[in-house]
Amino acid sequence: MIVDLIPVKLAEKNMLSNLYQLYHYDFSEFTSEDINQEGKYDVNIDFIWEGDNRWRPYFIKISGTIAGFVIVLLENLDTDPDPTHVIYDFMILKKFRRSGIGYAAAIQTFELYKADWALAQMESNTPAIAFWRKVLKDYTNDHYTETFRDDTRKYIQTFSTKG
Repeated sequence: MIVDLIPVKLAEKNMLSNLYQLYHYDFSEFTSEDINQEGKYDVNIDFIWEGDNRWRPYFIKISGTIAGFVIVLLENLDTDPDPTHVIYDFMILKKFRRSGIGYAAAIQTFELYKADWALAQMESNTPAIAFWRKVLKDYTNDHYTETFRDDTRKYIQTFSTKG
């Protein structure tokens, strides 16, 4: 199984937007988000391509087939030449879950940049918390920091790939 991260081009924005519908559907279990009058989730990803160069969208592909996506945010690039990199959104299509594809894609994402990293999961999203803890424990040899923010009800993990 070969997992590839392929940068999303502007011409592929609609494909990514469609995948975000599935992402919001999956997340509605934790957010209680409802669909709008058109039967869709209110998703607008235009900001990724509107001159803000902090965003790095990638399709996760298996043998050319899209299995999901990851969005990396260079969080403070506008004020710091060495920005913190954030896994802003990460989604694996259900049929590919629990197959090692998400794990491999996460590791490849970290390998893209030598940087300080931050990840966040909603307190109620226990599958995501377990996934990221496993990935980070293995990838960093258990050298990451985790905090819980009461104000956002999120777990935050930080680590570095610089050294």
